[in-house]
Amino acid sequence: MVVKKLLPYGVKDYYPKEVERLKTILQRVEEELTLWGYEEIKLPLLEYRELFETALGKKIKDGFPIADGGEDLALRYDFTPQILRFVIHQKGKNYPLRVYYKGETFKKSRELWEEINVGFELVGAKSVEADAEVITIISEILNRLGVKEYTLVVGHRKVYDLLVENFGIEPVKRKNFSQLPLWALKNYDLLGEEWKNLELPQGVKEDLKTLAELLKTYTEGRLKVHFSPVLEPERNYYSGVFFKFLHPKGVLARGGRYDNLFRSFGREIPATGGGIKVQKLLEVCEIKVSKPKKVYLIDTTPDKVKSWKLARELRSQGFTVERDIVERSVEDSIKAAREKGYEDIRVID
Repeated sequence: MVVKKLLPYGVKDYYPKEVERLKTILQRVEEELTLWGYEEIKLPLLEYRELFETALGKKIKDGFPIADGGEDLALRYDFTPQILRFVIHQKGKNYPLRVYYKGETFKKSRELWEEINVGFELVGAKSVEADAEVITIISEILNRLGVKEYTLVVGHRKVYDLLVENFGIEPVKRKNFSQLPLWALKNYDLLGEEWKNLELPQGVKEDLKTLAELLKTYTEGRLKVHFSPVLEPERNYYSGVFFKFLHPKGVLARGGRYDNLFRSFGREIPATGGGIKVQKLLEVCEIKVSKPKKVYLIDTTPDKVKSWKLARELRSQGFTVERDIVERSVEDSIKAAREKGYEDIRVID
């Protein structure tokens, strides 16, 4: 039987050079998170579908359900509902809880149905200082990766809800100029003064003022921060400050405060967090992966003992060593080694 379809739509292979860049990105992200006191956790790929639908407040039609033995399971759709379950089930909670995780999420409504994510959560702290920490960490990660031309856009759930209440959901979602006041459609420099003249709820003004002061201190004024009154919260569970890191090529990271998620499960646990779009970073990061010390051995002796011993010695010194084990001429083996990128090629006779 001939298999005509080899790779499903919505997934991709990563070739060795891409994997090296991917590993470098993940390493630098994890190094920064570790410096801030975040510890890695590993979450399962499968969950009850009900967890995602209850937490997100909607039926998941673009997910990947798996029916097994009467249990309604699903591939991971979103990490944050898993964090809710993890925190609720955790014994001996010691707040603030700082954790991070990495892995794939599965959603048919994206260009890539299988998407690589790194996320981190700060649970148990309700102050704006926690939101500022999350934002600053992402900024530091982008700087560590050498990303330029990005901008942080901040919204506030109470402002968005107020606009929806006064003007309706569709005009706000579509940013309709004919139905919304001009002030709501503008972006404001959060580190500036203009936004302070807006008629916003006092609690919102205090949140934004505190956030601006903390970000100015943490990032020494290097971070471009815009406040957008009509910025739409991508998750219904966002409850306060939420944000996006934007680049000319798309969204690099997003996140926000999601106290409402725990409230929907009857718990009063404050939480904020962020997620990094790893695939997008692969597009925008000019990462130079350091070349390992590599040696290619072509052994023409009958017993191959010399190449085994030399390979073992070189590997003990940190070299990557590949032995040629295909029957062909020495010239063809040298050609193959060069095509693989080897410069140090040794013929043993």
